[in-house]
Amino acid sequence: MTDPLTKLTGANRHSVWRHACLRVCEATEQLGVEVGPILKDVGLALADLMTPGFRVPLDAYQRLVMACVLGTGRFDLGLYINQNITVLGNTLIQNALVSSSSAKRAFDRYIDLAHIVDTSQNFGYETNGNASALIIRKPDVVWPEIISNFREELLLTGIVQMGRFLLGPNDGHLRLEFRREEPKDPTPWYQFFGGEIIWGAAASKVWWETAAIYRIRPSHNEGVASANYNLAMQNQSTSPGLARRVKRLVRQKLAEGRAAQKVIASELGLEIRTLQRELKAEGTSFRTLLIDVRKELAIQLLSRGKPIGVISVELGYVDQSAFSSAFKGWFGLSPAEYRKNRGSDE
Repeated sequence: MTDPLTKLTGANRHSVWRHACLRVCEATEQLGVEVGPILKDVGLALADLMTPGFRVPLDAYQRLVMACVLGTGRFDLGLYINQNITVLGNTLIQNALVSSSSAKRAFDRYIDLAHIVDTSQNFGYETNGNASALIIRKPDVVWPEIISNFREELLLTGIVQMGRFLLGPNDGHLRLEFRREEPKDPTPWYQFFGGEIIWGAAASKVWWETAAIYRIRPSHNEGVASANYNLAMQNQSTSPGLARRVKRLVRQKLAEGRAAQKVIASELGLEIRTLQRELKAEGTSFRTLLIDVRKELAIQLLSRGKPIGVISVELGYVDQSAFSSAFKGWFGLSPAEYRKNRGSDE
């Protein structure tokens, strides 16, 4: 008999964001199952999952989900995760969504950025009269039967939670459409979602009133949303090869004050000219990657409340004014303005 863990058709060409795996691990630990042996069995290391920029092959992610579902006995693990585990935390994607001017604008950004979380994800919109739906399109990847509902439940709960935050309690979703068949005991689903659920539908959809999702949110800040969205999109287009390794090293060396090109080349065992040539072949350069890392770290550190002067030093700028000038050139507002706007938005 074939081990169901090995039947992962079509998954080897896709990958998922490390945070997706961390959330599965956190839920598993929360349910009383030690995750260390599971990670070892599926060929993943916690140190890798904690490394910025690390991506996990989709087949490995599926193996992790399978093992955690079997280990916890929770076949509704996808439903459980978004009710109990923080969705994205203080990340570029989260900041881009929660600061958007309207729910529709946030959903548009979500559709663009979802590929970062899982490259096999594909979303769309549908409008029918006064109602509009965010659609989860069927992936071209086969999930093992035991966990075939995990992805749909995880995504639908996440979308509903996002809608509740963006719209507030008075503009909840109208109804849900599940591709899966109705479970034997649907009580947990109705308790979480409430309202109307259509089972065995042709596609997974969450419906809202069109007017509600287009309404301007009083707490929005498009400057903050746009800065985070643009940087997240830029990171999405970065090559997964040498460029990603360079960015990882630059992150490490910036904290040590040693992010010079010659240091990174040496760490990689390359001559500087070889490094330059190979990065050029990937459509980028060392200077571009250094700026990318500085942008991302600047937003993360500002969001954590670190003093601007300290951030300037940690990012390798000669003084605070040089950092402020660079930041304004990247995002159209100063570090102080960004922090003030983000604070008022929250």
